[in-house]
Amino acid sequence: MTIFEGITFPKIIHEASSKYNGKISVVQVGATRKLIVDRFVQSLNWKSPLCKKLVWGKIVEILKEEEPKLNNILILGLGGGTMPHLISKAFDEVQITSVEIDPVMVRIAREYFDLEAIPNHRVVTADALSVVVDPTEFDVLQGSFQALIVDIYIGEKYPDLESSGNFVSAVKKMLIPGGLAVFNRIYIESHQDDVDDFVNQLEGFFKDLKSEVVAGYTNSDNILIYCRA
Repeated sequence: MTIFEGITFPKIIHEASSKYNGKISVVQVGATRKLIVDRFVQSLNWKSPLCKKLVWGKIVEILKEEEPKLNNILILGLGGGTMPHLISKAFDEVQITSVEIDPVMVRIAREYFDLEAIPNHRVVTADALSVVVDPTEFDVLQGSFQALIVDIYIGEKYPDLESSGNFVSAVKKMLIPGGLAVFNRIYIESHQDDVDDFVNQLEGFFKDLKSEVVAGYTNSDNILIYCRA
């Protein structure tokens, strides 16, 4: 017997690089498969016991509470597909459209995270801003979604979309009147001022703003900001 008996060590099962995300790693640790970009975990396999405890599980809880009869949703930022997997399990026959700018990420989601197993799921490989500003170009119907999730990190970096109201305004227009928008932001100390400014901007477009900080399993916390169109 050794001191390492029973300990599962991380195993890198795939590495790739892309012009959008740089180095991407898929790491297996016991029953958990992680998709990592710039040291930050972007996705987990939906069967991981960690999913429900972390930000992905909390988003599902918010959806269940706020939209218990959810039938369609737009997800900006696919990653490995954790969110569409969990949402499809939580809501019968829900129609899911995911937008992901990085074709390498989409390939990895298909090969290592069972993306094709998600029913009623369409993936649009394009920039999120382009899709919400000109949805007809991507065969996406404006003003048709009951809920929408914005989760568009590249590692720790949040795209500079909140610097103008164009993105937020376009996101709102994707929702039905009164539809639910959920924004996921990293909330470590170096990000908090930017997030607070972002919340102030959202108040100019959305109503009934609520927020909840979700502790991560490392030093990285997230804040979920959810509101109504």
